Amino acid sequence: MRIAPILILACALAASARAASEVNLDVSTPAIARIKQAQAERAAKIQEYKDFGYIGEGRDGFLAVRTLQGVKLGDKKAAGDVVAAENEDRRALYREIANANGLKESDGNQVMAAAAKKLRKDAAPGHYVQRASDGAWVKARDAKE
Repeated sequence: MRIAPILILACALAASARAASEVNLDVSTPAIARIKQAQAERAAKIQEYKDFGYIGEGRDGFLAVRTLQGVKLGDKKAAGDVVAAENEDRRALYREIANANGLKESDGNQVMAAAAKKLRKDAAPGHYVQRASDGAWVKARDAKE
């Protein structure tokens, strides 16, 4: 009869660990608000590049250049600069989200994984995303986890 209480305790601990591993991506702090404001200022340009298929959501939670074929040299630099600025803000955002969720800095991958999954899921039809399983670029409606 001692097995039942031990089993109950093990199940409770496992449930607790699962709950702790869930990340609230919608948490807000003043630092998160500042980062999101900076992201909002470049959102139209990101949308434009996504509409043309030049960039997409990588499987790691960051923007990635998909192709710049046919893009003028000056526009290639601009696209690269926008991606770099966005990814810098995403790194800072993920760090702040981890802090707000009470996670250690070493748990940052947990936030990135949750964000990557949400970004792929929320991608507009026709925008490119990297499939999580193999990294292949697919249009959002074709992305299967």
